[in-house]
Amino acid sequence: MTIHHSPSSRAVAIAAALAATGVLTLAPGAGAASADSDRDGIPDRWERTHGMNPFRAGDARADFDRDGLKNLGEFRQGGKLHDEDTDNDGHDDGDEVHDGRRSTDIDDRDTDDDGTLDGDEDADPDGEDNEDEDDATEPCLADDDDHDADHVDDEDENEHGGRVRDADSDDDDVADGDEDSDHDGEADEDEDDAAEDACEDEADEDEADVLGSIVSFDGTTLVVMTVDGFTLSGEVTESTEIEFEDADEDGAEDGDEGDDVEATTADLQPGVTVAELDFDDETGALEEVEIYMAQA
Repeated sequence: MTIHHSPSSRAVAIAAALAATGVLTLAPGAGAASADSDRDGIPDRWERTHGMNPFRAGDARADFDRDGLKNLGEFRQGGKLHDEDTDNDGHDDGDEVHDGRRSTDIDDRDTDDDGTLDGDEDADPDGEDNEDEDDATEPCLADDDDHDADHVDDEDENEHGGRVRDADSDDDDVADGDEDSDHDGEADEDEDDAAEDACEDEADEDEADVLGSIVSFDGTTLVVMTVDGFTLSGEVTESTEIEFEDADEDGAEDGDEGDDVEATTADLQPGVTVAELDFDDETGALEEVEIYMAQA
């Protein structure tokens, strides 16, 4: 007769300790939960759960959500592999990890508990919110999410009083991106644009933009009624640039896409549609007026 002895708890503890140091090899299956077949630092189970290949080490160096944090970093930091902003605070995961500041955390939207989202903080401080620090250099492939396709990034919706998944947050039949919530003559979608738009193969967010229409122009003061019912006025000076927006491309010269064709003060007639106004921050005078060519 064979007698089987159950191992004591002390024996189990010793075996576990030896296994951890590599002295003892556990039986097949014992370490399945932490197996790492491609030795990339990420357990197989986690890779399968998050759409990675447990037999391809290279995908640990990939960045599935293009947030500046490699997949291995997402695993180590507790981030979401397919969400560039795990805690939805407006500050991308890569920025939160690499900014070297304790005031931001990848999985805490208000790290210092002061009631302001980490993305809206200015950790430097340099006068620019954390979430906007990389906007000027961010290529379109890494642009921030815009779940409702209103051309206002999710991270900026709260600044303009919009909602992340509602393209017309105030139900006035004007898309949030086309609103001018701070009444400065610039559509909300354009507030944080880079100096040069590097977007390719994507719909132009400025196509057919409408700020409002001209109410009056007396030769000096231009008055415009915006699409959301506000009145804007500014002084037109000799240095004010007046341009036609999206002129007829068929008639454009070679190398000229037809945009920004020069107009004159004579074109500032009541009823003419205005695409955008650009005010001088110091004087308040109009630096630029973009209008649509009146239809004959």
